[in-house]
Amino acid sequence: MVNLNPKRMNSWDSSNIGNWLKDSLGDPTQVSIDGERLTYPQLVCQYVGMSLDEDEYFSFLHTQVNESSGMLTILSDALNKEITADRLRSINQLFDMHRKEKGLSPNRMVAFLDGYSLLPTLKDAGLNRRIRTTLIDILKKLQATYAEGTLHHEYRRITTDLVKWIFNHVEPVIEKIDFKTGLPGYLWYGNATPSEKWFLTYLANFGFHVVLFNPSDEPWPKQMLGIDAEHSYRFPKIETELKPLPDEMPKIAGTVAFKATQEINELLHHENSGLYKPFQFKSFSTNSIRLKTTEDEVFLIAKERAMIRPYFEVSNKQVTIPVVFAKMMGIDKNRKRFWNNVHSLTEREDTHVIRHFPFTKEQKTNQLFHYRDALGANGILNPEKMRAANWWTYDKLPVGTQTVIGEAIAKHAEDPILLRQGSETMEDLQLYAFAQSMVLPNFVIRLLQTFDYPQFVPTIFLYNEENGPELSRADANALCMMHLLGLDVVIVNPKGHLDIEKWVQEGTFDLHWMDDRSFNEPFKNPSVVQKIFKKFR
Repeated sequence: MVNLNPKRMNSWDSSNIGNWLKDSLGDPTQVSIDGERLTYPQLVCQYVGMSLDEDEYFSFLHTQVNESSGMLTILSDALNKEITADRLRSINQLFDMHRKEKGLSPNRMVAFLDGYSLLPTLKDAGLNRRIRTTLIDILKKLQATYAEGTLHHEYRRITTDLVKWIFNHVEPVIEKIDFKTGLPGYLWYGNATPSEKWFLTYLANFGFHVVLFNPSDEPWPKQMLGIDAEHSYRFPKIETELKPLPDEMPKIAGTVAFKATQEINELLHHENSGLYKPFQFKSFSTNSIRLKTTEDEVFLIAKERAMIRPYFEVSNKQVTIPVVFAKMMGIDKNRKRFWNNVHSLTEREDTHVIRHFPFTKEQKTNQLFHYRDALGANGILNPEKMRAANWWTYDKLPVGTQTVIGEAIAKHAEDPILLRQGSETMEDLQLYAFAQSMVLPNFVIRLLQTFDYPQFVPTIFLYNEENGPELSRADANALCMMHLLGLDVVIVNPKGHLDIEKWVQEGTFDLHWMDDRSFNEPFKNPSVVQKIFKKFR
């Protein structure tokens, strides 16, 4: 009979756990046998964050597994949830009793599990008892977690999963364990469900070694396994978007120059540094926020880089871009100042001037099927479902740009800032916003592809002389999308007439009443002299 007495290690070699696990009972100063009682060092540790080189990180992980000679097993994505029909039927009967009894205590629950043959029966009485006492301790902690105690809806699912995994993962290992080399260890990478967290806690409490790779610095290892700072090795960065764990060691490695570059980038070009590499955030989501401006600020702010505008922020893989969305009713009496301001914008390569309307086509096809097909379980458009559909019109663009467009369409369709027309229902409006946004003008796509989010913000400048057809509802929808995508939109109507107001909700954009009206003020291109001066500025 064996009575296990694991002692958490006071110190550990974070670079060499694989080799240590091959013979974890090899140090006589830490291992003692007193009759049937085996005292030995137990490793319960975590690696927090990720190295600057992801391939190096995964190579390190697989090296520990490979060097352990089978004593360290990757458990994440490998838990076997199979259960026999007889055991499942017994569990259902037991929990029916549990409900009628208004909750069995953990001791009684384990006793009934044993009585219903829902726990392994091992040859070694000491290990057999340990399976049960460890489960009682886990169920007591689980009971204390919930205000409803053992009647909480998760209690049944977690207990059922623990029964499955004790049969599928604990019993087979214990039956063939060799105490000359020590107990095996289990490696877990990434996030875990509640059941998985409790099973890892069970393994650690039983006496197995548990090694966690925790790239996103989840707090549960400290809370549930008691892993303190001394048993946590920290990599340089925290990873919020987890990569799948490769099945085997990566067959590529970074050069010394590559690793040095990664270290410099991490030090100099982090999210709040203000020293950004070109297109550093090309894979990030965007969130536009409208700045309330005065008429003078419209032209001043539109010429500023996004990162020096108020409320610019980069966090959680999202860039918040402060933008201008403004209309000028009329024109400035000081024509020279006005046209100098206009030309300071329109002569930039990232400004698109619109003088003729409509500039977009009205979509006539019924998109109801596509719209409903792209809805998620929450009833809101799912950008990933849109991007995976065969009718997605932006599939040639980089993935980051597609994601930004998809998220803008979802946001726009969920809560359109367009006005409903006639007897149009809210669903009709959402469908219209969705259908029109699926075909953005080519100049918008071009500007988006050249838009480096922290740098200069592309501008859409509309000068509506009203010399032809009016600004259409489809145009207004496109302008709303441009605003959501993080572009500056500036509209000038020299006559002071309504145009976008017919289609878009009041308060969506800044409205500036200028000090003059002009009924014959054609758009003025910069003079040759101005263009020459511009070259030498």
